Amino acid sequence: MYWPLGAPRIYSANRKRRKEHTEDDDGGQQQMEDAQEEANATVLGLRTSRSGHLIATVTATTLTIWQASPIVILAVASRSASSVRNYGPNVLVLLRPDASIVVVQTTNGFLVTYSLSIDPSTRIYQQIHEDVKQYKSAQADRLIIEQERTGFREVNLKFRMVIRIDAGIAAALALDHEVIVATKRPAAVQCIRWTPDDAGRQTSTELTSRMAWLHKGSSIDAMVYDRSMSLAVWIGSDGRAYAVQKRPETLEGSEETQRLFRGYEFHSPEESGLEATKAAINARFSLLAVGCYRGEILVYTARDYAGSIPLSHRIVVPASSSTTGSITCLSFSPDGYCLIAGYEHGWAIFSVYGKPGANSFGADKGTSDSNDERWLLGISDLGWVNGGSDLILVCPADSRLWALEMTKSAVTSCFSSANISRTFLLSGSNLMIYRGLEAPIVAGMPTDSSVWQQVPISPLYLMNQRPIRSAVSSHDGRYIAIAGKRGLAHYSVRSGRWKTFDEAGDENAFVVRGGMCWYQHVLIAAVETDESYEVSFPLRPFLYSSC
Repeated sequence: MYWPLGAPRIYSANRKRRKEHTEDDDGGQQQMEDAQEEANATVLGLRTSRSGHLIATVTATTLTIWQASPIVILAVASRSASSVRNYGPNVLVLLRPDASIVVVQTTNGFLVTYSLSIDPSTRIYQQIHEDVKQYKSAQADRLIIEQERTGFREVNLKFRMVIRIDAGIAAALALDHEVIVATKRPAAVQCIRWTPDDAGRQTSTELTSRMAWLHKGSSIDAMVYDRSMSLAVWIGSDGRAYAVQKRPETLEGSEETQRLFRGYEFHSPEESGLEATKAAINARFSLLAVGCYRGEILVYTARDYAGSIPLSHRIVVPASSSTTGSITCLSFSPDGYCLIAGYEHGWAIFSVYGKPGANSFGADKGTSDSNDERWLLGISDLGWVNGGSDLILVCPADSRLWALEMTKSAVTSCFSSANISRTFLLSGSNLMIYRGLEAPIVAGMPTDSSVWQQVPISPLYLMNQRPIRSAVSSHDGRYIAIAGKRGLAHYSVRSGRWKTFDEAGDENAFVVRGGMCWYQHVLIAAVETDESYEVSFPLRPFLYSSC
C-alpha cells in the first residue's frame, strides 16, 4: 500500500514578475496582459520516461525537460510567434519511452517533433564548495568528490520535423518504433514510424470502419499502451473499451496487409454514466482499469490475449460524483501495487484491488483556496517518477508542478515473511521502522515518543543508485538490506550505521533481480552480473565500509 508523505514540493518554470503600477497605467490593458501571460504559462500536459528519470511538460508555447531526481530544468524549447500562428498552440506532449524523441501536438492538427540527446561529457548544476577543508569526515569528503564529479548531464533538445495530420487528431500514442494517431475525419488509425522501414514505407493506415471488432460508427478518443503486456486499451467515442494488439507485419499483397490491429471489446456501458473515459494497465497483476464518466472505476482481469477479460472488481469512490467530478487521469504505480485517480475536484489513492487510501475530498475548500493549495482541489495530469517514490501532479490553470513524496510498505518491494512480521516503510530517501513490537504496552508509552524510527538512507549509495527498488528485514529485526539500480547496502538497527561497498566497481558489478532474504546474520541475494545469474552470499563484515 502507498501513502502520501507530508506536503508536496512546488516547482515552476515560470518566474512571476512583480510590476509597480502608476496611476497613469491602463488597468484593463495590464489585466489582459497578465491573464495572457498566465495562460501561456499554464502546464497543459506531462509525460515521464520509461525509466522515470526525465519529465516532459508543455505549455501553450513552451516545451520543458526536467530531471526527476532532484527536480531541475535541463532544457527548454520555446516556439516562435510565427510557428504558433501557423501550426497552432500546444495542447499535448508525448514522449518516446526511451526519451529520445519528444512530440508536441498542436490545436491545428500538427505533430512537432524534437530529438532529445544527453551529452555524457558535459555537466550542469555542479556543486561548488568554497572550503572543502571544513569537511573532516572521510566519508563526507568522498561524497563531495562524487557530487562534483557526477553533476547533472546536459540535455540537448533540437527541432526534428513537423508532421501534418489532415484528418485531425483525436488521440495519439508514442511507442518505441512509431507514433500511433487516431484521426477524426475520417475515423482511422495511422501508424507513423520514426524511421522508414526496409521498403521505404513510413506510414500505414486502417479505417475504423474496417475493424470488425470495433463497434459500428465508433471512433477512438483515448489510447494507452503497456510494453510489458504488449497490449493497448482503446476507448471509443461511445464509451466502450477495447483490448488491442498490433498484428505482426505481413507480406505485401496478402489479405491481412491492411488489417493492422486486432482487438476485443471488454467494457460496454450498461447504464448511463458508465461510459469509459480513461484507462490504465497493470502488467504485474494483469489488470485493466477503466475510469467511467461519473467517476466510478471498473477493474478487469486480462486472462489471455483471446478476449477473456472478465470484471475483477469495482472500486468504490470515497465521495459522490457531484463532489468528485469526472475522472481526468488514471495511473498505476510502477510496481503495480497502487492506483491513483485524478478528478476534476480532487484525487484518490487505492490499493491494487480497491482498498481505499488517502484522498483530498475531505479538505476544506475555503482554506485550500485561500492558501492556493490547488493540488487538493483537482488535477489534470500526473506521472510517477523515481520508481514510484514521487508523484508529480499538474493542476488545471496552474503553472506549477506539485511533487508529492510517497511512502510504501516494504512488502511491495520484497514479499517475504520477515517484511510482513517486521513492519517498515520505504520512501525515496528514508526508512521508517515500526518499533511498537518492542514496547511492552504501546498504549502506556509517552505521548511525545513515536513508535516509528526514521532512518535516512546512506546518502552516497542513494546518490549513485537511486531509486531504491527493494528492501528486506531480518527475522529478528536487527538488519535491513536495500537494493537500488546496482549493488546493495544494509543497515544495522542496533549500531545505527550503514554498510556499503568500499569500491564503486564492486557495487556496480551486479544487480539484484530475484530479491533478497536474511538467514540469521547472512544476507542472500539473487543477482544478475554481466555474465550470469547467481545466488550471492555477500560476507557482511568484510566486503563493506561503514558510513
